[in-house]
Order: sequence, then C-alpha cells, then structure tokens
Amino acid sequence: MAAYNAAAFIEKTLRTALCQTFVDLEVVVVDDGSKDETGDVVRRLAALDPRLRLVTQTNRGLAGARNRGVLESHGELIAFLDHDDLWNREKIAAQVEALDAQGSAAVASCYSALIDENHECIGWRYGGNANGNVYAEMLEWDMISGGSVALLRRSTLETVGLFDESLPMRSDWDMWIRLARHHSFVTVPRVLVGYTRSPFSTSRGYERMEEAGRRVLEKVRREDPSFDAARHRFCSARDLFAVSCACTIDGEIALAWQYLQRSLRLTPLPVLGSPRRWALIGMLSLQTVLPGPAYRASIGALNRVSFQLPPGLPFSNLDASSCAS
Repeated sequence: MAAYNAAAFIEKTLRTALCQTFVDLEVVVVDDGSKDETGDVVRRLAALDPRLRLVTQTNRGLAGARNRGVLESHGELIAFLDHDDLWNREKIAAQVEALDAQGSAAVASCYSALIDENHECIGWRYGGNANGNVYAEMLEWDMISGGSVALLRRSTLETVGLFDESLPMRSDWDMWIRLARHHSFVTVPRVLVGYTRSPFSTSRGYERMEEAGRRVLEKVRREDPSFDAARHRFCSARDLFAVSCACTIDGEIALAWQYLQRSLRLTPLPVLGSPRRWALIGMLSLQTVLPGPAYRASIGALNRVSFQLPPGLPFSNLDASSCAS
C-alpha cells in the first residue's frame, strides 16, 4: 500500500486487508513522505498484528511508493491497495484460487464497486473480463480499472520491470499493458473491491488523467512496432471517452461533453462499435436534461439492474457472490 497524507482513510482500508480470509499474507505500507499522522495510525495497528509493517521514505509519488513496497515484500504473489479503497474479505482467496486454476495466468483481476467517501455504493461498477491474451483490448482501455484490483505473480515483474516512475498518473495502466504483452490474465467475475470516488480522489484530476493516458500510449508506440498510427488514434479516442465517462460519473456534465466531442473528432469508431458506449452517451444526455433527483432515480434504477449495486448500500454489506457478471 502506497500512502500519502492518508490518516483519515487508512485504518478502515488496512482492516479490510488484515481481515482477509486468506491469512498467509504480509501488509507493507509505504508512507511516501506524509505530513499528517499516517505513520502513527499504521504503527498503532502494526502493534496489534505482526503481519503489518511500515516503511517510510521521502516523497517519490505513487509509482515510486508501489515500487518500494514490491522490493520490501516477500510473497510469491503481490497485490496493491490504494489507501482509501476497500477489499471484500474474500478478495485475495478468490484470486489465489483463480490463479491456481489457471496456471498459465500471471495476473488475476476482479470488479470494483464505485463508492463514496462514506464507503457507500454509488451504483456504478468498473472492470472488464480480462481472460487469456488481453493485450489488444488492454491497449484500448484499462480493463483492470483500479490500482487496488490486481493480484500478480512476483516472477512476472522480472519480465516487465517495476512501475514507471516517470508517469505522474496511470502507471498502473502502463503496468497492465506491459504484463498483457507477455502474460495471460484471469478474472474473478465478482465485485471484490470498493473503489473510492470522492472530491479528494487523485483520479478526479481529469486533465492529468488525459495527459497520463497520452503518455502511456506514446510509450506503447515507442515499444511496439505493430502499434501503428491508426491504432494509436483509435486507442487515444477510446481513452478520451474513458475520461468523459469519469466526468459523467462525477456529475461534471460540461466536461463530459467536451471530452466526448474530442473523442469523436479524433475518430468516432470506438463509440460507433460499442452499444454500451451508446448507453453511456444516453446517460450523459439524461443527466444534461433531467433535474438532479429525477436523473439519480433513473440511473439508480438502471444500475440496480445492470450491476446489482443499489446506490447507498454500504460496501461492507455487499455480498460479493450476488454481484457476479
């Protein structure tokens, strides 16, 4: 776990890691130069559970803190957990079982429920079915969709290297792309992660999200000769659509339309080829014309059917088995 000024969130997050049904684990927290009481909170919990360990360093950013955590850890399998996200208590056990069943797979994924700062579902779900060779699709979009999702074999990092510390954001997407280029994936089709979307989320920096996505795809262009200009343009348009989706979820209507228009101007193919993306545009249209309460009621009803995630449901009350795809 990379942690920076996380004192307000980290105890609840750590408890979801330490309460896993899979108990043969260590939890390494890298305090990345926090100015608050993050370290004190971790030390207090570590005194109660020897599996928890605190490492401190001067600030290196998210990728640098994750890399330090990898180097400090000892397990054959590695998972990452952002300091304000939550895990279902069966998360690691289910992913270990999936990796055991698919011996050729190097990475196990799952789904995320989007939650607010009160750890209640907001009705949306992230994540795709990343099974087998997913390199081509991973270039189009981050199928893992969250830094707290993946469980991977340590040996795979010997193939692809650690997180790219030159990327200020989305170094996780870059990592999944590099892993998918060489290894197969498997997905547990259950909601096992609570992914926090709040006014404090780093992921709400839309311009930085766009810029980081552009840099990730430019890196692919340099490293993969088969990633030609047409494919680059398609994936860039798809990523702008992803930024539009994030704006839609956060209620940033004007920005959502701006990013959607930019995506369509680059090429309309990613949108035209997917009915699910038409549906997202429909949601944005409803959000634009309907009063807030009417829109929330409409989307709440739709998401109950689509994702089985009633808005307002505490993540701790979520029965992961009922949220299978």
